[in-house]
Amino acid sequence: MSRTARSHTRCAAAAVLWIAVALACDVEKAATPIQIEARYHAMLDSLDVHAPGAAIERLNAFLTENAGYQIADSARAERKRFLAAAEGRYHMARSLARDGDFDVAEDVLQDLARAPETPDGENAQRHLEFEFYIEKARWLMIHQRFDESEAVARSLLSRKLTPVQVDEVEKVLDYTAQAQTVVGMAARERSLNACRQLMVLLATIYAEEGEYPSSFSMSDLEERDSQGGRFITGTLTSIEDYEATRDSYSLVAVSSTGERFRIVDGQLQE
Repeated sequence: MSRTARSHTRCAAAAVLWIAVALACDVEKAATPIQIEARYHAMLDSLDVHAPGAAIERLNAFLTENAGYQIADSARAERKRFLAAAEGRYHMARSLARDGDFDVAEDVLQDLARAPETPDGENAQRHLEFEFYIEKARWLMIHQRFDESEAVARSLLSRKLTPVQVDEVEKVLDYTAQAQTVVGMAARERSLNACRQLMVLLATIYAEEGEYPSSFSMSDLEERDSQGGRFITGTLTSIEDYEATRDSYSLVAVSSTGERFRIVDGQLQE
């Protein structure tokens, strides 16, 4: 059975349930036992207007068990209140997702999906099957959060997808892989440029002072070269293993991605 068919089956079952409950309204109801009344009021105290789907689900269960008692009228009134509270929340969740607030949007949708007999609940249930997560993967990709985008897309592959859906997921994975390659290449080139500027700076110090400094670290960069130093410190995270004599030096420059570049006497040792 397809997801759409299953969704329609669930909604039909909910409709049958409420036809039965409505018919029970026409039958004279018994007085509510004290224990059931106490349980009902405890349940009401725990319901949250910001989670109407969960509230509707719990009220449905209560009414299924206790439709023959007088307290059912109150439960039906409360259910109507939460049905009204659910209206418009599907649109709210979609708006949150468009703004990148996926965690809150997912919470809203998952709550609505607990009440599939409502229009918003049915839409939420269907949206969570695939579209919510592929849209999240695309949003993360567009905002250059490639690792997160890839993780979301890969999680979809564990689901039972249609061939069209599988193709959509694979396209996201293709794009993120390509983008990660481009970003990685750009980051490495930026790191190499920082290493070149560092070599020029040390060569300038040698030309001006006749020797290489006995010690050298990131904190020396802006003192020695304010403009170039800012670029280097914005690209490299540390200078390690610096050793120098009067006419030679060696060091390891560490990039922001963790790549290590060994420099010996103005030459990159790759």
